[in-house]
Amino acid sequence: MYAKRGGSRGGSRGGFRGAGSGKKAFTKKRPSPDEDDEAEPASKKAKGDAEEEPLVPKLETDDENNPFVSLKANGMRRVTITEFKGNTLVNIREYWTDDGGQVKPGKKGISLTMEQYNTLLAAVPLIESVLTQRNEKTVRPNYDGEIAQPAKAEESAQDQDAEAKSEDDDEEEED
Repeated sequence: MYAKRGGSRGGSRGGFRGAGSGKKAFTKKRPSPDEDDEAEPASKKAKGDAEEEPLVPKLETDDENNPFVSLKANGMRRVTITEFKGNTLVNIREYWTDDGGQVKPGKKGISLTMEQYNTLLAAVPLIESVLTQRNEKTVRPNYDGEIAQPAKAEESAQDQDAEAKSEDDDEEEED
């Protein structure tokens, strides 16, 4: 009269495991808190976390002429200033490289309006105080310096090569 529940699996769903299903019940017990006191849990590192040199932020320009600052040495996490429908946005986003070698914005990230960005900047001292309480080291920026002019990504690499070469030439002249 009524169809047996469970469909094609042949058994009932849910309930106590091991009651007639032929499977062993899970019998491993958790260690008591007293037994676990001596063992320190191993700290986990995020994917790709290696000892890296600190990144020196530099203002660059992407292929669409938008200024950006890389947050990772490989340039795949950036803060970019863009314009959308007449509004200036501050994008903090991860990037990826397509098959053609072009760097494109990924899904992971956030676009802040100027109001949201200014709110974030106003909240930085509060965030910094919490981080200090947690013994985290923070770096305060120096706002007294000159305003940086964005450089094209390829141009900045050429500029660095030219600077290094001119320094080598200067050293040779001194000898």
